[in-house]
Amino acid sequence: MEKLEAFILIGGRSSRLGTDKAFVELGGATLIEHAISNVAGGLPGAKLTMVAGSSTQFAIEAITSGVPFIFDLYEARGPLGGLHAALAYAKTPWVFVLACDYPFVSPELIRLLSEKIVAGFGAVVPEQNDRRLQPLCAFYNVAAARPIVEGILERPRVSPPIHEIVAMLDPFIVRFEDYEHLERAGELFLNINTAEDLDRARRRVRRDR
Repeated sequence: MEKLEAFILIGGRSSRLGTDKAFVELGGATLIEHAISNVAGGLPGAKLTMVAGSSTQFAIEAITSGVPFIFDLYEARGPLGGLHAALAYAKTPWVFVLACDYPFVSPELIRLLSEKIVAGFGAVVPEQNDRRLQPLCAFYNVAAARPIVEGILERPRVSPPIHEIVAMLDPFIVRFEDYEHLERAGELFLNINTAEDLDRARRRVRRDR
């Protein structure tokens, strides 16, 4: 496999949760620590970089974390801005992008996705058990994806959802039935956006102990 870079999107101020979700604790580790561990397990040796919404919001964390940080070049554009930053700073032909608010994405799933990288596709993206594409846990062909994402961000109108943008990239789709053998496959994309989501995740962690 070619050398890969991985980018973890830690976003902005997480208004629905009421605090910076990247630094919320779940089972003795922050969401950002879960993401680092899962990516490192799935992509050993990959260069890892955090993508934050702005240097103003995360200046202290960037200095003290010990992990390289970059910041959105298009601020206040949500996850799409984070994806663009990853593509813009990438030094490898393919990059892996993971949002930090998916703490149950497993190293096994990341490894499985990496094995599907094939020239000629613009992305490798998993399909959730509800049949929706999950673009915030996916590999991107930088040369194919960057101009499309950049072009959308440069337009004055509202950007389409990321899953629609990924569909423009002629992606290789890893169907749910291809990875439903993985442990707790149906919960891999449990997303933490609200206090209720966090409570549900903490209950799951307690059950697993």
